[in-house]
Amino acid sequence: MASAAVKIGGKSLVLSNLDKIMYPKTGFTKGQVIDFYTSISRYLLPHLKDRPITLKRYPDGVDGQHFYEKNAPSFTPPWIKKFPIPHTHENSVVNYILINDLPSLIWCANLANLELHPFLAKAPHIERPTMVVFDLDPGDGADI
Repeated sequence: MASAAVKIGGKSLVLSNLDKIMYPKTGFTKGQVIDFYTSISRYLLPHLKDRPITLKRYPDGVDGQHFYEKNAPSFTPPWIKKFPIPHTHENSVVNYILINDLPSLIWCANLANLELHPFLAKAPHIERPTMVVFDLDPGDGADI
């Protein structure tokens, strides 16, 4: 599988499995996902800045198993900003990733993170949402 060492915003990243198919119906690869995130980053990053992120990772593409990842993985580079939030039911802390710049966005995309789930509030004031989201999921047969 194709990989590449790149420098983005002064940060060194190793992008792996760039030819892995993420969307089998279209043949869209992980490299194309990374390219897409790069191309929309100037529009996307202002909406993510300082918002703790839950990653939704699809290591084998959208037809494979996925998992949610709240806590920054142990291999997260030290230059990626994190924000600690006490876990509500345990005596522990969840260190959420903050995607505040292009290198952080691309690093997350390289993890086969195909969905970004940001908090509605910004760090450090996570108890004060700055937006509201209406998630409309109509049932079968419903249309606009």
